[in-house]
Amino acid sequence: MTSPMERTKAELKKDNILHGIVERFFPKSKKYPFGHKEDLFGILDLIALDNGVVGIQVCGTDLRTHKQKIMEEKKESTYRWLNDGQARFEVWAWRKLKKRKGGKAMVWKPRIIDILIVNNELYWEERI
Repeated sequence: MTSPMERTKAELKKDNILHGIVERFFPKSKKYPFGHKEDLFGILDLIALDNGVVGIQVCGTDLRTHKQKIMEEKKESTYRWLNDGQARFEVWAWRKLKKRKGGKAMVWKPRIIDILIVNNELYWEERI
């Protein structure tokens, strides 16, 4: 089984989009006996170059916790990312869907959400 990060990287590579991981892993410590990961600015896992700079947060089906982190807990970082560099921000949440309606075969598909600033407020918009 592949991780959401591996699936995202493969999708970007397939579309020939230059990208790099900006999330860091820290080895185990007293506070974190199994180690822990830390996102760039507390919000980004990947940065891609796709008609400009795109910051990407990657997750599995736990979209609600990531939305809370981006829109509330790390609101200031999210505003600064979107305002300071004319960069975009996306969340890629992976889920298994049926390959064909009525079929049994399942495939991993990304649910891509754009994070925007609208009327000076953070806005969460899912792509269709």
